[in-house]
Amino acid sequence: MRLDEYVANDGTSLSELLKKGDVTPKELGRCVVQAVAAVNPAINAVVELYQDAIDALPDRPLGGPFHGIPTLTKDFPVEAGRPAEFGSRLAMGFKAPRDAVYWTRLRDGGLINAGRTTSSEFGVPATTETLLYGATRNPWNLAHGVSGSSGGAAAAVAAGIVPFAQGSDGGGSIRNPASFCGLIGLKPSRGRVTGSPGSVAPLLGLGTSFMLTRSVRDTALLLDLCHGPDAGDGYEIAPPPGSYCDAMNVAPKELRIAFCTKPWSGCKVDREVTAAVEATAARLADLGHHVEEASPKFDYATFLAAQITIWAADSAAGLVGLAGQMGRDIDEKTLGASVLALHRHGLTLRAAQLMEALAIYDGVTRQLGRFLSGYDLLLTPTSAILPETIGTYDPARPGIDADGVFADLEPKETFTALFNATGQPAISLPTGRSVTGLPIGIQLVARFGREDMLLAVARQLEQGLDGEGIWNQGLPEMYASTMELA
Repeated sequence: MRLDEYVANDGTSLSELLKKGDVTPKELGRCVVQAVAAVNPAINAVVELYQDAIDALPDRPLGGPFHGIPTLTKDFPVEAGRPAEFGSRLAMGFKAPRDAVYWTRLRDGGLINAGRTTSSEFGVPATTETLLYGATRNPWNLAHGVSGSSGGAAAAVAAGIVPFAQGSDGGGSIRNPASFCGLIGLKPSRGRVTGSPGSVAPLLGLGTSFMLTRSVRDTALLLDLCHGPDAGDGYEIAPPPGSYCDAMNVAPKELRIAFCTKPWSGCKVDREVTAAVEATAARLADLGHHVEEASPKFDYATFLAAQITIWAADSAAGLVGLAGQMGRDIDEKTLGASVLALHRHGLTLRAAQLMEALAIYDGVTRQLGRFLSGYDLLLTPTSAILPETIGTYDPARPGIDADGVFADLEPKETFTALFNATGQPAISLPTGRSVTGLPIGIQLVARFGREDMLLAVARQLEQGLDGEGIWNQGLPEMYASTMELA
């Protein structure tokens, strides 16, 4: 298979070629290696390829729906024995002690972990620019960033290295990189993808793992493979009534959809972002849905204070043990300024403050639940801004404090972090582009547990888009096949 043929396929079509014997996993592995060589020196998205995994790819299709497609995982613990350095000098040399349960399900479904991608340090800063690996650059324009924290995953998929890649989302870390790189990024409902063998949902319920993709059908099939509880989970989310692949193909009718473009934080929204949301609202109305401007109401300042407390408490609890395991001190030599500031703030907190923050989140969850009881979906921007130039939110700059960390995050998380707090599923879709050619994502949010509805509406929006690139966007400046041909 030639590289230009490889990048033209999503995961589902590659799996069909594998099943028919038209291509082998080993050939796909060669394409991944070629693609990394073609674009990674410019975008800095892939930390390393696992040569042992590439060499072991067979000359025949494997089992499961994906039959041996190589993919990439984030620089966090995913697969036992693989490096997981969290984008940080503090964790250099750390390896995942155990498989993530959802990953074993994807691996059983025919995916091969062929390497790891860059992340913002411990998933905290607003951008994937680290002291350990440097800046990851946007394939659409190398002067711009990819957001955080699953920035390397997004850049790798957008540049054609793999058809989809694993990421995680604790405040927008799948959705914002997807928006910045012109991809599909689903954050499932809390508990839909188990965090086992740790908690049901990491980061005190805020975090979840999933994949960044090029197509809705890949998103649906991946969710079919990995959703569901593990034995011992403290609670079990209600299972979907059927497969997500089937649900995706049932076009919903006359949904009630609220849309809002005014951020709850009060930060400024780029006019081109607003225009992309309004254009999507008009298209949904053309599809027969009832669309009206409406927004949930809650106290954002109180919510933000609770978010800072929860993130800081998690940092204070987690980094001490890791530092001890690695035999390193927590200081300016091992951590970037943003993560260090958040950690130090966490050390000042009392247990009562964490309980108060969690109670605030419970109250906001009730408010949002009542709002969504009147609507099937909520449409918002994903990020309030276009992809910013590298260095705009330098996470290592001296003097930053915990409030500064979240001020950096505000333009990106003002529309996304709410749904990590409340647990609803949310998806970023690549429905717009700026006049300068940068991708713009919109976000759709459904009621708790209704990923099926998100996928069905996403498929409605995707249908009929048959131009070049993902969702008729054309091709990025850095794209594996065009760089090879050049």
